[in-house]
Amino acid sequence: MNSVADEAVVEGFKRSLCRSRVYALIASGLGFPDHDSHNRFSDGSFVAELQLALDVCTPDLAEEFREHIAPRLQLTCSYEEFEALFLSSFETNMPTPSAALNEGVHAYQSNRPALLLELKGFYRNFGLQMETAANELEDTLTAELEFMHFLSAKQWQAETEGLSAAAYQLAQRDFLERHLAAWAPLMHADIAAKVTTPFFVGLAELTERFVAAHLEQVRQEIVS
Repeated sequence: MNSVADEAVVEGFKRSLCRSRVYALIASGLGFPDHDSHNRFSDGSFVAELQLALDVCTPDLAEEFREHIAPRLQLTCSYEEFEALFLSSFETNMPTPSAALNEGVHAYQSNRPALLLELKGFYRNFGLQMETAANELEDTLTAELEFMHFLSAKQWQAETEGLSAAAYQLAQRDFLERHLAAWAPLMHADIAAKVTTPFFVGLAELTERFVAAHLEQVRQEIVS
């Protein structure tokens, strides 16, 4: 290959790896907080990592992130206060109704068992399963984000090893179309209506916009 083609291939590798990183970071921001994650949310490293990854994999969204989302993601509260905000926002329904971070609440309401079985099948196809100790269902947002983190990382690994990444690209497209990209707008709307903490509202917006951008990119990759 000539140098221009080589550079394009390398940029493709970087894009897959950075997509994986974005999914992992968003999952950490919308999962139950721990002290380590709270420290990264508070010291600016979380926002900086997101910005670096978005600059590579979704440059257009990266500009919007810098201007309109990143300012909402800098925490100034203690860990105990942040934990309480998470619980009231997503779990306790106190003092006001909490927003839902499960696909089955926003879609498939009439047949959630079928949804869980389908998601379990997606995960099992790639040798994954939910941790029993975590006591979480397959349709939690963090589970779906971490699955996309895994698929993007496997695409990057296949590409860097000179192997076909088609199976991982097709799985990403199918999973986004059938699940994450389909209900992320509903989740964002629910959070925007019920949650007042800017950190969570900003991450919900980023989730919706990032998965939509990723779906468009992976569709183009499959065609090309």
